[in-house]
Amino acid sequence: MTRALFFGLAVLVASCAQHHGGDGGGTDGGGAAPTLEVGLSTAQIHWADGVTADAPTVTATLVAADGTRTDVTSQAAFTIDPSPIGSMTGTTMMPTGMMAGHGAVNAIYNASVSGSASFEVFVAKTTTGTAPAGSADLFANATLDSSTALGLAYPPANAMVPPNLGQMEVHWRDPSAKNVYQVTLTGGYVTLTSYVTGLGTATYDVLAADDWSLLSSGSSGLDLNIRVRGLASASPATYLEGSEGIRIAAETIVGGVYYWDTSKTAIFRFDMSTPQVPPSQFYPTVGQTACVGCHAIARDGTIVAYRQDGGTVNYGNALMVAGLTKEVTPNTVKWNYASVHPNDTDLFTTSTSGLYRTDLTTNVTTPLYTTSRISAPDVSVDGNHIVAAQMLGGDEVYMTASKLLVFDYDTTAKTVAAPRTLVTPIGSAYVYYPSYSPDDQWVLYNQATGGNAYNNKNAELWVTKADGTGSPIRLSEAEVAAQYNSWPKWTPFVTHEPTTSGNETVIWYTFASQRPFGVRSPGAQKPQLWLAPFYPDRAAAGQPATGPAVRLPFQSLDEGNHTAQWTQQIVSVF
Repeated sequence: MTRALFFGLAVLVASCAQHHGGDGGGTDGGGAAPTLEVGLSTAQIHWADGVTADAPTVTATLVAADGTRTDVTSQAAFTIDPSPIGSMTGTTMMPTGMMAGHGAVNAIYNASVSGSASFEVFVAKTTTGTAPAGSADLFANATLDSSTALGLAYPPANAMVPPNLGQMEVHWRDPSAKNVYQVTLTGGYVTLTSYVTGLGTATYDVLAADDWSLLSSGSSGLDLNIRVRGLASASPATYLEGSEGIRIAAETIVGGVYYWDTSKTAIFRFDMSTPQVPPSQFYPTVGQTACVGCHAIARDGTIVAYRQDGGTVNYGNALMVAGLTKEVTPNTVKWNYASVHPNDTDLFTTSTSGLYRTDLTTNVTTPLYTTSRISAPDVSVDGNHIVAAQMLGGDEVYMTASKLLVFDYDTTAKTVAAPRTLVTPIGSAYVYYPSYSPDDQWVLYNQATGGNAYNNKNAELWVTKADGTGSPIRLSEAEVAAQYNSWPKWTPFVTHEPTTSGNETVIWYTFASQRPFGVRSPGAQKPQLWLAPFYPDRAAAGQPATGPAVRLPFQSLDEGNHTAQWTQQIVSVF
């Protein structure tokens, strides 16, 4: 992707000032106000491991209404925006090396006349690795052995990664088991290099949080190249190499996720706005254990509905997040799955006899549809529709045959019309776990053949238009075949990515999978939450509608996680 702007060696941006009299800062007879020009001796600045050879000198020039120019550098006050990218030392702008990309020097003179100049900072940083000192010199003096290539195992090639992922790892396989590796990540305004000691035929490198933050912010909306070189320090004449490309998304993922931790038997939650803060146990509170994993979250984050204990149908409840207050009289309503209406009053639940509504203000439960057994409801963002699985075999949790229905919901009468079929699978396949996209245009769901709906090894990821037009689309690019690609859920907001011709809509989604995580868990992995992008325009055009998935890094590989329910915000408990 080419940059939108080209900066010359001197960038001058002027802004008009308010009328002031005296000391050269005013106007003559009420004429045009003076302007302030801010100049930089260079607009492209390079920081390399603490050294800046081209730090720019900053000047400020007052331009009067008649064109008279006066150097007011010594009398102007300068600030840098954003502040983490650099600071002023006298009249020199010094980058910090903590941030890369676009910035601006702002100046103000006589308390009212202001101007600014833009610049770019490029950062090249060598990070502390596990390899011994002198490793960089070995690679500098070696040549490429092209007879064998290293195989990168993570992240997957061509994946797109949100900039607020929080952490990044690079994994690779080397049958020759070199003992020293050079890992270089280059994208946009940042180049990171580290030197890593080999771990045998499978090695990985974990980027420090601040290094990932630097890299992802400085490469936002751009392609990132990952290159790994390996050599044997005992005979360092040649090195092997492997490389691949991924993309750093232009926009962050906003919202919070509540997921079921099967190892700790509790609902945990994680806030994407603070990726360096570990997930916390939400319910039951710390020290308690109980199966409440079939949970649902209000879109605004204020209510969490859950079903107690295990089995097919159990008593459930709804918690007001702020005070963990139970909204349903305990042990009065049984369900297996639930969904919270955007009005935060209507709670839709399913049991062995159909679809029900519980009024959270009155505790009254009424039937909505009892003609057939219903499972896994999800209410649309506008509150006018409910999508659910009609159970045709097995039971609500362990379905073996089903199709997807849509109920139109009357928000005034609190009733549903006769359902219409959204997806009828072909042959012996069945569909389940439907979820409305945040724009209500798509429904994400699972499809499987054989086994049952609970954590099926053969689960596939599918999407279809919410209005029933067109044909369902398999999201195979995000799958790893027969690796439990289950419990798919959308993130709460639509994002956009720059293209050569404008912007492309992207909606992220998560699912649980037992696929290997690069070289760190080659087999028998417990369920982990994985993240992938969905491209609606590509789907509509018949092109591949998704890309490779990446693992959400806040998880422990020793714990099993699934059913990631997303909300617009994490509400504080008090």
